[in-house]
Amino acid sequence: MHITIEHHDKSFNVNLHSKEGAEAFLSIKGCRIAESSKGPFVSYPAKKNESTGKWWNHVWANEKFNETVLREAQRAQQKPAKRQAEEDSDVPF
Repeated sequence: MHITIEHHDKSFNVNLHSKEGAEAFLSIKGCRIAESSKGPFVSYPAKKNESTGKWWNHVWANEKFNETVLREAQRAQQKPAKRQAEEDSDVPF
């Protein structure tokens, strides 16, 4: 399984692929990196029950998967954005 991350402002999507370069077979949209007293963790999409105040997660994943997603999301977040000059350097004229 291959995992890719797509950052969108303050959230990100987790895409699962059968192998690198293959089309994603599952996407989890609207994930965030949240902080707790134990450190950062992946916060998956959830919905709050307004009458009880309890949050219901839309996704559950085991600890090993969560650690991998967190590591990949942090790595993808740290990639420097291309500068405009670098993007224009391959213009053929």
